[in-house]
Amino acid sequence: MRASNDSDSTDATGRIGLSEGLCAVIAAEISRQGLSTRRLVEAGVIRRRQGFLARLEAALLVSSEVEALVRHLQIDTVRVAIAVEVFRDPDFYFDVLCLNLANVCRALEGAVRRHGDALDCAFEPMRPALCASVADRICQALAIHHARIEEARSASL
Repeated sequence: MRASNDSDSTDATGRIGLSEGLCAVIAAEISRQGLSTRRLVEAGVIRRRQGFLARLEAALLVSSEVEALVRHLQIDTVRVAIAVEVFRDPDFYFDVLCLNLANVCRALEGAVRRHGDALDCAFEPMRPALCASVADRICQALAIHHARIEEARSASL
């Protein structure tokens, strides 16, 4: 069984699928954490070393392997989705901006709970212009936060 389906593979435009992107992040994390396939087997994360790296590179891992690797490597699947599906670049997973965007996505859950009554109705899809405006406000808030951090760093020098 493959970790992805046909709609997850690289499309005609060269866009990488979610499973392929996740496997790319897994491979990068294994390397970044200095783990060997032997250590992954010893930890019970994968069953066998032979052929594992080739299957990982080809995104041919079974779902149980992917799930075990995600847990063991502590991969943030929200960040993977943002990096691969939104920015179309698995390497963006390692960018702090991706971490911040994932945190904003998680914060939406709390906001939805706090505003539950107002949001508990039949919604119409938002217009693209309104979505762009909301996105601009989020980016402005992130930029202001970054500027304040940089200012504080400069002041402490």
